[in-house]
Amino acid sequence: MEPVCLVEPVPSSGALRVNPAALGLLRGLTRPLHVLAVFGPRGTGKSFLMDRLAGQGEGFPCSPGIWVWCLPHPTQPDQALVLLDTEGFPEQEGDKTKLSQLFLLNVLLSSVLVYNTRSEGDPQRQLDRLTYVRDLPQMVQVLDECSWENSFLLSSVLPSFVWCLRDVAPDPCLDEVLEATGHELDSALSSPQDLEDSPSSCVQRLFPCRKLFRFCSPRVDGGHGEPPSPADQLHPTFQEQMGCFKDYVLSRNPKTMVGNRVVDGAFLADFLERVVDLLSRDKPVLLSEICNDLQEGDDYSVGYPMDPTGGAPPRRAAASDAQPSVPEPKAAPGTAQPGTMEEPMCLIENWPGGELQLNQRALGLLQSFRQPVVVVAIAGLYRTGKSYLLNRLAGKDRGGFSLGATVQSHTKGIWMWCLPHPRRAGHTLVLLDTEGLGDVEKGDTKNDAWIFALAVLLSSTLVYNSLGTIDQCALEQLHYVTELTERIKVKAAGEGGQQEGEDSAEFVQFFPAFVWAVRDFTLQLKLDGREITEDEYLENALKRREGQPEKLDLPKKYLRQYFPSRKCFVFDRPAPRCDLPRLAELPETALSPEFLEQTQCFCSHVHQHTGTKTLPGGHVVTGTLLGTLAVTYVNAIRSGAVPCMESAVLALAQMENSAAVGEAVAVYEEQLARRAALPTESVQELLELHAQCEREALRAFMARAFKDEEQQYQWQLKDKLDSKRSELCHRNELASSDRCTAALMELSQELEERVCEGSYSVPGGYQRLLDDQQEMVEKYQLVPGKGIMAAEVLQQFLKSKETVAQAVLQTDQSLTDRQREIEEERTRAEAAEREAQLCQEMQTRTEQLLQDQERSHEEHVRQLTAKMEEDRRQLLAEQQRALALKLQEQERLLREGFRGEVAQLGRQMQNLRKEMSRPQRSRCVVC
Repeated sequence: MEPVCLVEPVPSSGALRVNPAALGLLRGLTRPLHVLAVFGPRGTGKSFLMDRLAGQGEGFPCSPGIWVWCLPHPTQPDQALVLLDTEGFPEQEGDKTKLSQLFLLNVLLSSVLVYNTRSEGDPQRQLDRLTYVRDLPQMVQVLDECSWENSFLLSSVLPSFVWCLRDVAPDPCLDEVLEATGHELDSALSSPQDLEDSPSSCVQRLFPCRKLFRFCSPRVDGGHGEPPSPADQLHPTFQEQMGCFKDYVLSRNPKTMVGNRVVDGAFLADFLERVVDLLSRDKPVLLSEICNDLQEGDDYSVGYPMDPTGGAPPRRAAASDAQPSVPEPKAAPGTAQPGTMEEPMCLIENWPGGELQLNQRALGLLQSFRQPVVVVAIAGLYRTGKSYLLNRLAGKDRGGFSLGATVQSHTKGIWMWCLPHPRRAGHTLVLLDTEGLGDVEKGDTKNDAWIFALAVLLSSTLVYNSLGTIDQCALEQLHYVTELTERIKVKAAGEGGQQEGEDSAEFVQFFPAFVWAVRDFTLQLKLDGREITEDEYLENALKRREGQPEKLDLPKKYLRQYFPSRKCFVFDRPAPRCDLPRLAELPETALSPEFLEQTQCFCSHVHQHTGTKTLPGGHVVTGTLLGTLAVTYVNAIRSGAVPCMESAVLALAQMENSAAVGEAVAVYEEQLARRAALPTESVQELLELHAQCEREALRAFMARAFKDEEQQYQWQLKDKLDSKRSELCHRNELASSDRCTAALMELSQELEERVCEGSYSVPGGYQRLLDDQQEMVEKYQLVPGKGIMAAEVLQQFLKSKETVAQAVLQTDQSLTDRQREIEEERTRAEAAEREAQLCQEMQTRTEQLLQDQERSHEEHVRQLTAKMEEDRRQLLAEQQRALALKLQEQERLLREGFRGEVAQLGRQMQNLRKEMSRPQRSRCVVC
């Protein structure tokens, strides 16, 4: 296919409109999309760059709007490559609204955003020309009413930012720096920006992944101006630079939306239509709302919609020729059956240069697990057998985590394996195998420290694996523990923010249990002539002595302080040294019996005692939440920030609570569909039905929601359920009205025929009409299942027949004038009596609705109060456990003579007791 106009400005108004034919092309793409968008000043060679990515001579035209080109992905056969080329912005600021909207669309649609400029003077000035980036936080929000966290949340969903600086002069020093840092953009900026709202500062704040690629002139003669024609030869250096750039941008992950949903063409097309519609009405773009609405529908048709006006927007290819031939995606490893993993997958990739990157396929698989997770991570020096130990935890003698048999580090990044928990039904066991620490070939201790910090943040039990003995060398190698205050924050900085020591004092409440696995242990477990346990061996090794060198003392201090729940296991060598390279292939009969026994004890302890992963406050973590936490922490690290548990939990709570509202409404509708039989015979019966469904919906909400301290999301749910009640009442009235009307039409058919035939237009006909009408009413009263509208519909029906009755009355010659007057008076009295009865019914119905509102309020308060009390109990239990562990450590420090630390720990315990005695901050405000 050739490029097609996707979004164009309307000439008369300047507003943006979408080309339906281009949407049809997108909807034809059923596989994951890799979307590259280019944006930048006019005349900088953007289209030329995109044509090179497409491997074509000339493709994109120099035309207004955004043009799209759908192609097979050159290196990922299970993805489609979508290129977006946008008109350039002028040297002097033009239509800022249109250009801001075009920039926003580039950002929201792409997985890689390329900012293309020429090198003219200070490169910083070229980056600061991207003024449109300032408007992003005002134009788009991830969650409603979350302005204080919006920039933080945006950074988790925005694409990779790649700056292409064209026609540069040679600078070997800068090129060397870029190559060494993996083309990190920040390494090339001349100086940090003092202005917080400068474009370069906004780029650094909003885009966690920022890269810079420098290009010389593509012309062989080194000249600038028009790019060379396809027939012209390109400069060899430019071709080399282009190859490096192309390898990077094409290796990025496919396009995802809020919740890390990998999107296809149909989703992207619908998303684009919604965003353009909001922009045309000057409405902010609320990402979570759009994505939730589209996922609820989740019924995307493949086809090419026609332009309803009959006109054809600008294009360069017929729609029938536009769909690229791309093979259907292959199944990802470990996804043969939903909810299972046949083999591990890399969850967090460790790119050259120390850049951490989430694997979107593994992330999507992790987030598909809705059960509570028990997370066991293993960390330790490289080549110490960590992967083998995890395979034993997984119960696998063959396969599983890949083992290395050389002196080189084998595992890279963090690998994940999700399995049914062997001892807890309804739980998923998540095993995390981390890259070995201290790899001499990598030589990046900062990257090792981040890997270790992520293992701590994501796990409920952390296994530290080492060889030989727990001696001074082993403790020094565990220096990563001493750096955790530099890698993890408990609370966000700000007003009332805590000092570093106060913040780290809370680690004990949130950190995982710690298990030290000592491999190839050859010593006897004896101390002072008596046998000791493995745990006693560990505690003896962690004894502190005044006057010890800080290098040895600090690992002991912080390991005891941060991980008061500790366990130790020692393991004999599993097999003779000559058999170790093929350890995974050895049958159990070839392994040391002692090693097998020790491994069995280790696995049994981990399976039995590792708790479910929870958030501060006791909220249980599912695979979905664990994946979102991983995204938040990795994005923080990539942006140069320190992962903050409080910020991550608050952002997670907002996403989860929003989803909890949707789930509760779905439960209400499911319960209603199962229980409802409309129409009901009374309003009370209907309201009891609503109350049952509301109760179940509230239970679902309370089970999933957390940290809704101002009950903002419960208010949303209450509003939605009140609307559902009104809708239910309306449906009930309509069903009753329809049934009653149908019954009256059937019963009155014979009477209507007699009226038409003139059967009542005879002397005595009026009385006969009344008798027949009364007989019909009596039959109507006997019809079952009429519902609450029976009297009102009957009243309306009889009122509609009054004209006929009056006509028959006036023509009945058997009646005197006086008798006619009496009959008219009687008819009016009966109608008035029916009206009074209706008014009384309406009054009763209104009172019942008011009583139900009060009942609903009481139900909300009852369930909320119960949840708050349970949350309070869990918090107190956490704090009491932390207090007991601190008291235990204080007594030990006192025996060891560290009186200064004893006093400091006493102050921490005093603060914790004050916190425990303080009344709960949350209060019930739902009313």
